Amino acid sequence: MRSSRSSASRALGPAVLAALLLIPAAAAPAGAAPGKLGRSGYPGNLVNEDSPSLPGIRATLADGRPCTAKSAKRSARTPWAQSFLGADRAWELSRGAGVKVAVVSTGADTRRAPALDGRVAGGRDVVAGGTVRDDCVGYGTFLAGLVAGGRQEGIAAAGVAPEAQVVAVRATDREGLTTPEALAEGIRAATASGARIIHVALAVPSAPRKLKEAVAAARKAGAVVVAPASAREWESGSGASNAGSGPVYPAALPGVLAVSSVGPGGEPDAQGAEGRRTRPGLSAPGVSVTGPGPGGGGQFTGGGDAVAGAFVAGTAALVLSYHPRLSGEQVAHRLEATAYGAGAGAPGPGAGPGVLDPVRALSAVLPEEHASPPSPSDARRPSAARAVPPLDPPTARDHALAVVGGAVAVTLLVAFLAFVLPRGRRRGWRAGPAGGPAAAAD
Repeated sequence: MRSSRSSASRALGPAVLAALLLIPAAAAPAGAAPGKLGRSGYPGNLVNEDSPSLPGIRATLADGRPCTAKSAKRSARTPWAQSFLGADRAWELSRGAGVKVAVVSTGADTRRAPALDGRVAGGRDVVAGGTVRDDCVGYGTFLAGLVAGGRQEGIAAAGVAPEAQVVAVRATDREGLTTPEALAEGIRAATASGARIIHVALAVPSAPRKLKEAVAAARKAGAVVVAPASAREWESGSGASNAGSGPVYPAALPGVLAVSSVGPGGEPDAQGAEGRRTRPGLSAPGVSVTGPGPGGGGQFTGGGDAVAGAFVAGTAALVLSYHPRLSGEQVAHRLEATAYGAGAGAPGPGAGPGVLDPVRALSAVLPEEHASPPSPSDARRPSAARAVPPLDPPTARDHALAVVGGAVAVTLLVAFLAFVLPRGRRRGWRAGPAGGPAAAAD
């Protein structure tokens, strides 16, 4: 028996040591540094880890400036927004196939941006005429990549709906500025393209009849209309003369899903309450976001409510691809109803009442969808409380418990083998006495 115990001790030693070594490694998510964790267990300081050296992309060009030059820099890191949204897990259910998304912005570089190859087509240029083939500002290219960009070799970044199709509609001048009339024409062009999701990535301070009618026609055609909740991207550029207080359009129009931006920890963007803004209905990542740009395969960083809207538009494409019978109102309702924190009130000024959760938006069971389509008023109610819980990525504690459990299982297996094998060999693998150890002693 002493020999068996000695063998077991020798076997247990390495297993216990391995378990002890593994436990500290599971105490925090991979890549985490000390500090606040985001809502899904991701480090709250990931914004500093994407790649601070990437050039920034702006919504407008300053007067007289040349077109945005291509970026010569790339980052192999998975962007924090992609991890925050749980894109890899959402893609197990849907990748947006069969859904067309229109991005009404500054156009798109459809020929020289590899991430957009085969995924983005040029729509109408409602300002200069013709078909969109380029993007002097680069902002529309960036947004299109966030919606449906494909992975490039050596780069982990990808659009939230990589199998969706994007139609790039230009409703701005060369510098990225627009008017309510141009915006109305852009929305009509997006609707005519057959897009079921329309991301109006621009904001204006007024809504004349043409703009109201264009949005109403898009909704009547079954499209989900997404728009930034603030105008600060344009107020800080060459359109600063429009700065002031009050709502922005089309975000403030009935049925439009107004979106605000949040940072890596789910906190509202510090600039979210500045300038003109409309009360948002949903929030999404929009701080130091990494994405493709014009001119080549380089990457940029950008931010703002229009960037957050691109993630919402892409997620809407995932939902519509997975639930193709939903109406536009039902898709918008599902995004709001399944948002993280929906019904608990906005976390701070400038933020929506919930943060976009693609996995839950795809997997939740909403009883009202099996009865009758929600009315416009019902679509804003926090009835999502009855939806299935979100499938949040495992937290640090879950990782630790999983590792400890595995280590204990290995330890028990080793102990079993160390005790049973020697006894079996001594008996020639014959069954022991019927009475067990006590009988053997007799």
